[in-house]
Amino acid sequence: MTSTTPSTPAMTSVVVPLIPTPIFPWGWRRVLTVIAVIAVLCYLPVVLDQRAIFGYRLSNLQLLNIGMTQINLTLIAILGALSLNYLTGCAGLISIGHGAFYAVGAMAAAVTGTQWGWPFPLVLVAAAIAGAGAGVIAGLPSLRVRGLYFVLSTLALHFIVVFLLSEYQYKFFDVVGIPFNEARVGPFALDSSMRWYFFLLPLVAVVYLCLRNTMRSREGRALMAMRDHELAATAAGIDVRILRLKAFAFSSAIAAMAGAVYAYYMTNVNAEFFSINFAIQFIAMIIIGGMGSLAGSVAGAAIWLLLPAVISGFATHAGTSAGPIGQFLLNSKPQLVNLTFGLLVVVLLIFAPGGMAGLGMQLRKRFSIWRSAVWK
Repeated sequence: MTSTTPSTPAMTSVVVPLIPTPIFPWGWRRVLTVIAVIAVLCYLPVVLDQRAIFGYRLSNLQLLNIGMTQINLTLIAILGALSLNYLTGCAGLISIGHGAFYAVGAMAAAVTGTQWGWPFPLVLVAAAIAGAGAGVIAGLPSLRVRGLYFVLSTLALHFIVVFLLSEYQYKFFDVVGIPFNEARVGPFALDSSMRWYFFLLPLVAVVYLCLRNTMRSREGRALMAMRDHELAATAAGIDVRILRLKAFAFSSAIAAMAGAVYAYYMTNVNAEFFSINFAIQFIAMIIIGGMGSLAGSVAGAAIWLLLPAVISGFATHAGTSAGPIGQFLLNSKPQLVNLTFGLLVVVLLIFAPGGMAGLGMQLRKRFSIWRSAVWK
C-alpha cells in the first residue's frame, strides 16, 4: 500500500521593487502650503501699512487701491457670509433677513458694552447668545411654512429688528448713532487697523474651522440630507424640526457676534446701517462664492468688498491718463461697479452655477485630466 503525500508548491520569492520615497509627500506639501499662506497673511498688513514690499515702494495702483480698512471690513463680512452659507447653502434654509442678526449683535453690544461697561470678550459672548435666541425665534416659522412664505417671514424679521434698534437708539442715544468704547482684549487695545487685523484674522480662522468640522460631523451630514431631500431625511430618523432650529441658532450666533465686532470697529453705528441692501449683500456673496462651500464664502466676501476698490482705483488712474474715455470711466465709477457685479453674477449663474468654488473645482479637474494626458 503506497502512501502519497500532497505536493507542496514551491516557495517563490517575490522581489518588491524599491519605490523611492518622495522628498515632499502630500502631507508635507500641505503643511508647507499652510505655512506659506500664514506667512503671506501675516506680512500683508505690513505691505499695506508701509505701502512697500521688502523695501520696494508700491504705488496705489500696484496695491489695487486696497488698504487695511477694506481688508478688515472684508474679514468681518466673511463671518456673515460663512454663517449665511451654513444656513442656506448647507442646511437649505433661505433667509434674506441676515442683516437682522448683525443688528441684534450691535444692539447687544450697545447694551452690554456701552451702557453696562462689560469687557469686549464678554460683549462678544453676550452678542452670540442674543443672536442664538433671535435665531431660534426666526426659525420657528420654518416649522409651519415653507418656500416663499418662509422667505417673507425672514424679511419681516429684518424690518422688526431694525425698528427695535432704531427705537432703542432714539431712546437712549442721539440720532447721530450709538457710540462704542475702544475694544480691548486683555491688556491690548484694538486702536489701530493692524491690531484689528491680527484680532479678526484668527477669529475668522476659528469660525471657519468650527464650521468645517461641524459639516463633517454627523449633524452636518444630517443638515445636508435635510437640504437635499427633507422627506428622506425624516424617514431616516432625523428630527428636521430640531435641526432647523439648531442651524438657525448657530448661524445667527456667528452673525450677531460679527455684528458686535462691526459695531466696535466702526465706533459708531446707526440703525440705518442695517438696511435691506445690507442683508442682500450676504446673499450676493454666497452666490458669487458658491452655495454650500465655506471656501466660496471667503472668496465671495473678498470679491464683493475688494472689487469695488480695485475698479475705482483703475478708473481713477485711467481718468488721469486716458483722455475722454478715462474721464468717462472716472465719472461712472458707481455704474461701472454695478455693471461688473451684474455681469459677474450672470456669467457665474450660466457657466458656473457653483460659484467661484465650483469654477475652481472645474478648473482643477480639467488641469488634472490635462496633466495625466501629458505625463502619460
